[in-house]
Amino acid sequence: MRDCLAANYALLHRRLLRYLGCPDRASDCLHDAWLRLGESRLPASVRNPAAYVYRVACNLAMDGLRGDRGYLQAGEAMLDSTPDLGPGPERIAQARSELACAIRAIEALPPRHQALLMALRVDGLTRAEAALRHGLSLRKVDTALRQALDRCAAYMEGQYRESAD
Repeated sequence: MRDCLAANYALLHRRLLRYLGCPDRASDCLHDAWLRLGESRLPASVRNPAAYVYRVACNLAMDGLRGDRGYLQAGEAMLDSTPDLGPGPERIAQARSELACAIRAIEALPPRHQALLMALRVDGLTRAEAALRHGLSLRKVDTALRQALDRCAAYMEGQYRESAD
C-alpha cells in the first residue's frame, strides 16, 4: 500500500490539491494516509490501488476539515459570548465632541497661555524648560498654566451647559 502511495505521490497530490485547494493540506493528508496504511496489505476487493489510496487520503482530509469546522465553530461561539469592551458609537461621538470642544477652548486662550499649555501638556516640557523657552519665571509659568486650565474648564463647561439647554 505504501509502495502504491509512493509510486503515485505526484498524481495523488495534484488530485488532493484540486480537492482541498491547499498544497500543505494535500501533503499532510498524504502523510497521514502513509501512516494509516502502514504495513497493511491491499484488500482483495480493491481493483485500483491508487484510487483506494486516494480515497483513504480524501477521508482523512474530510475528517480534518470536520475537526477544523468544529474548532472554528467553538471559537466563533466563544467570540460571540465575549463582551466588546470597546466604546460604542455613542461614546465615540461624545469623545469626538469633547475633543472638538477642548480644541476650541485652547484656541480661545490668549497666545501666551496657549503656548505654555501646549509646551507643558503636549510637548512634555518641564516647567523649568517652558520658563526658559518663554523667558518667564517658574511662578509666572505656574500662574499662566493654572489660568489656562481654568479658562479651558470654564469654556467647556459653558459649552456643555448650552448644548444641554
